[in-house]
Amino acid sequence: MAARTVMHIITRLDHGGSAQNTMLTVLGHDRTQYEPVVIAGHPGSWDAQGGMAATEEQCRRLEKERIACVIVPSLVRPISLWKDFCALWTLTGILRAARPAIVHTHTSKAGVLGRIAAWFARVPVIVHTPHGHVFYGHFGPGKSRIFLQIERILSRVTTALVALTSAERDDHLERAVGRADRFAVIPSGIDVERFRRARVGGRQVPTEFDCPADATIVGSIGWLTDIKGHRVLVEALGHLKDAFPTLHVVIVGSGGQQSVLLAQADSLGLRDRVHLVGHRDDIERCLAGMDCFVFPSLNEGMGRALIEAMAAGLPVVASRVGGIPAIVRHEENGLLVAAGDSRALSEAVRRILSDSQLAGSLSRNASHSIGNEFGVKAMVDAVESVYRGAVQAHA
Repeated sequence: MAARTVMHIITRLDHGGSAQNTMLTVLGHDRTQYEPVVIAGHPGSWDAQGGMAATEEQCRRLEKERIACVIVPSLVRPISLWKDFCALWTLTGILRAARPAIVHTHTSKAGVLGRIAAWFARVPVIVHTPHGHVFYGHFGPGKSRIFLQIERILSRVTTALVALTSAERDDHLERAVGRADRFAVIPSGIDVERFRRARVGGRQVPTEFDCPADATIVGSIGWLTDIKGHRVLVEALGHLKDAFPTLHVVIVGSGGQQSVLLAQADSLGLRDRVHLVGHRDDIERCLAGMDCFVFPSLNEGMGRALIEAMAAGLPVVASRVGGIPAIVRHEENGLLVAAGDSRALSEAVRRILSDSQLAGSLSRNASHSIGNEFGVKAMVDAVESVYRGAVQAHA
């Protein structure tokens, strides 16, 4: 039997976690069973996660594997009635011409327009992965209410829904989005062994961090925007600066908040102790240079960087939001704090830096808790299992 065409539709194919998750799924498909095609939107002026340069880079990776990648310029993240109509028209035309067996949409905007287009084109199987807790923290109250109603309607034409954590699934079900029997919980996949090896040789601080040789380094990874909570981390450093005079914060990631964070550091007298190193591809090398990892997000589906840090055996402090408590068990393999609370965050970091026994225990437990179920193969196998079940149910 010929391989079934699966068309993945995503708003931004950049360096973000959702895009990485999608790329690993596409590249990992069993090509004897599934022939993947990727349709991606245009990032426009959005460059927090690499912008158009990152999109083009991802397309080149796909083309090397003989996977078609189509850019739809009108598919953009901001709401625009005209562009959204154009994107819907274009997507419907592509799907009608290609007649795929499966459409798999990713993230909010592509999830809405892609599923409507798939329904118009009478695609037999429609799968959607939201990639996070999408009903709060991203839009204002009015837009969130409208979006919720749209999701409730679209869930009726969605064959299967994929959540990253059980908390994300429950978040949808509590709001009457989808049915329990249509949900699958599939964690983001990472190269587990790659990150387990990151700190085998001990701490090795990259010169790009520009930190003193005796620095204690608290690190974080994520694009520089409000929802990632980096300002809370910088504020927490302010609470710790006197007790830990060699403490430095390193933030890996790009985005529009760089000047805001540096101005905040200046105002707190921390300009020489806050280091923004931009986007990095060598994440395991960055993790090898950290003593503690902080994930201060105000909203988070799962946190790919968090899983990577835990696999690397770093003691972690994370916000108690979204799907994070499904990964981090407080006082066992990490510490959880209230989102946005810089005092609680600084106290958790203080405990780890002051108590080597606690830090060691959290470190070991973190690494052991990220097993093969978080591997790329496990993720792809689970996604393809969803496809098989959906195809059989439709037959």
